[in-house]
Amino acid sequence: MSRHVLQAVGLVRRYGGLTAVDHVDLVAPQGVITGLIGPNGAGKSTLFSLLTGVEQPDEGKVLLDKSDITKMRPDIRSRRGLVQTFQVPSLFPTLTVADNLLVGAENRHRDYAGGLLGLASKGRGHVSRLVEETLGSLGLSDLRDTIAGTLPTGALRLVEFARALCAQPDILLLDEPASGLDNDETARFSQLLRRTADDGVGILIVDHDVDLVFSVADQVYAMVGGRVVASGDPGHVRDDPTVRSVYLAQAAHRHDETVLKQPQEAR
Repeated sequence: MSRHVLQAVGLVRRYGGLTAVDHVDLVAPQGVITGLIGPNGAGKSTLFSLLTGVEQPDEGKVLLDKSDITKMRPDIRSRRGLVQTFQVPSLFPTLTVADNLLVGAENRHRDYAGGLLGLASKGRGHVSRLVEETLGSLGLSDLRDTIAGTLPTGALRLVEFARALCAQPDILLLDEPASGLDNDETARFSQLLRRTADDGVGILIVDHDVDLVFSVADQVYAMVGGRVVASGDPGHVRDDPTVRSVYLAQAAHRHDETVLKQPQEAR
């Protein structure tokens, strides 16, 4: 089986005098969970936008399987196997869970427009089976006919993940996928990420929950000030002096804020 790889090569993105992404190199291979961490303002979201095609770099390239996809629109990248989820779930709120998954599956096969018009679809049987298999695999069969807009946050995250899987990604980019999840939901989601990667999908996860990233990722990139300051296995990145200083400083700042917000008599 060929090994699909997403690469950032010397990516630069400037906004006036600010360089948000500064000559970043990154490799996210198939079957590997790659984590991207950094404090607010580190450039993570901008890098994510460059990889997905939402924004264009001022310098550098985005490669998928050694093909230059830098100028490709997000929808074309998706049909080539580069699929993303969003920080805010982007499901169709008035459609059922199953129909949301069907949209993801048919988008990869370019059949959705024909389906809306009532035209026969060559791959309709295949995508229908794919939807049912994915619902069953993720334990969502009981929700198949539920209107997506009525679901709580944890279920919404899981349904969006299921829809992304129905697009049959080679590389899956996840933007803050654990946002709004409780501890049990996060633990379950971590297991799904591991299983998905073991099935051969490459995953790039951007999340503020560094404990989640370090626990599930095979390799981690840490950004500060638009640059990658450390990369490698989670233990190596966690012990990097720059990474430790950034996150230790943030932890101390959060502690100080908590103390300041306490009533005087409780201090």
